[in-house]
Amino acid sequence: MNGPVVGERGVSDIVGFVMVFGMIASVVAIVSVAGLAGLESARDAQQTDNAVRAMEVLSDNMGDIAERGAPSRATEISLEDASLSLGAETVVTVRDPNESASDPSFLENRTHKIRPIVYDDGDTELVYAMGAIFRDDPQGGTVVQSWSPVFDDRRTMIPVVTTVSATDTGQQIQSSTVLVRARANDRLVPVADDEGTYDDVWINVTSPRSDLWLEMLGRDSALTCSRSGADTVSCHLDEPPERLYVTEVRIAVELKP
Repeated sequence: MNGPVVGERGVSDIVGFVMVFGMIASVVAIVSVAGLAGLESARDAQQTDNAVRAMEVLSDNMGDIAERGAPSRATEISLEDASLSLGAETVVTVRDPNESASDPSFLENRTHKIRPIVYDDGDTELVYAMGAIFRDDPQGGTVVQSWSPVFDDRRTMIPVVTTVSATDTGQQIQSSTVLVRARANDRLVPVADDEGTYDDVWINVTSPRSDLWLEMLGRDSALTCSRSGADTVSCHLDEPPERLYVTEVRIAVELKP
């Protein structure tokens, strides 16, 4: 009588079991790895979204000082694996080259050196500068919140928020949370109120993120903007204002873990 031997049948059953078990284990491993990667990606995205909201709160608090006259504000930001620091200087110049000889004390010397506040998690940077918030990540940079000058042919206001280090250092902090203490140091409101005095007004910004400044300022129909250097954006005010205000609030920033 021909047929499989019992021992051979047992071996076949064991081999089949091993193959099925191996397939199941492989599928579970693949699903687990993919699921873990997805969870980590979702966690990182949520952490960045939380950081964006924290930077928006920081901007609002800076606005309380710059626009509403508050003497100081404090903002707590959760960092987890990120860091917070005062970044490399952004230089903002507001000038009218035609008026430099007749009134050098006003627009000829309106140069402001600003230390942006930078959140960095290794992949994404969130940057606060003069009320604007930029997001810079491997997929490209975006303007989260714009700077808010007012351009009008009767009244133009260019508000400058000059954030500086309270300790004259970059103050890089990497901790679970950081407290950003901001205090008004000085307020300056020079006014040009003679009609037609300033007819060639330029705003120049030199920054490592000049592409984002160009994108932001170029959206305003009152300005004509272009690059004037690798890191510099030059914007011309197309309509001369009757009155020009260039306000500056200097804010000393201290980062505390």
